[in-house]
Amino acid sequence: MTATEKRSTAKQPGSGIQGVLFLTAGYGTRAEPLSLYRPKALLPWGETTLLGNLVNQFTFIEPEVVACNATKCPELVYQEVRRCWPGRTQMLFEEKPLGLPGTLSVNTEMFKGHWIISNTDMVLDVPVQEMVEFHLSTGSKWTVLTGSFPDYGNYGSLSINGNSRHYLGVSIVSPEVARIARKEQLSTGFFTLLRSAAERAGIFINEYFTERNWLDMGSFQLIRKHLLLEGSYIHPSARVHRDANLEGFYWIGSSCIISSKALVRNSVMLEGAVLLPGASLVNDIVPWFVKRG
Repeated sequence: MTATEKRSTAKQPGSGIQGVLFLTAGYGTRAEPLSLYRPKALLPWGETTLLGNLVNQFTFIEPEVVACNATKCPELVYQEVRRCWPGRTQMLFEEKPLGLPGTLSVNTEMFKGHWIISNTDMVLDVPVQEMVEFHLSTGSKWTVLTGSFPDYGNYGSLSINGNSRHYLGVSIVSPEVARIARKEQLSTGFFTLLRSAAERAGIFINEYFTERNWLDMGSFQLIRKHLLLEGSYIHPSARVHRDANLEGFYWIGSSCIISSKALVRNSVMLEGAVLLPGASLVNDIVPWFVKRG
């Protein structure tokens, strides 16, 4: 079954959703070397972060709990969630990433109602309320958010009812899905192994389709490209020497320093990054608190 996005004036679902799980664990190899320092979920977006942008959207439905699985910098992930969400927060620390089915499997007891599960390496204006209402009204046990394929990248497709769809990184699952992951002792294959096991148990994926724009923030070059989409930005706390040269588009984060005769062109400097005197930064990104000479 599919649904076309619609605007709803109904009351927010509230207790219809038990929790929201944000996926911040993982190695993030596509985003190296950025992901060597912090998880991609903590990349900046506007006045917040990728994670903060999503938390602000999903907590509108007032879930009982917001959870994050985390491998790297769990304390920073926790602080970012708490900055945006005053309610109950739970961290699921994974020394090594378990894979989404593995996270469901080892935390099955937590899933007593419907849960939203969201990737955190993307930018999307999520139709949260409409998707939740659709999921609950259809009696679905597993609903995914789908959309059109972006005009960049080579993404695998998700087949639903004979249609080839692009998965937008958001699912709503019932406790039965988590129990199947535990029963099958799965650690990988959210849309392969777990989906097959769910279908054997009579649970089939439902989809909610939207035309909203989805931005991939998972790879190094796409992060740079998409951070610069809205033009140049310099944080008020950044220090730019009067002899520095800024050309093209640039994104300069908080507490950054651009020294004398340094050049920045079509590049990004994340929080605390330093460009030393005479250094050049062209079509690149300097990670958090790194000095570039």
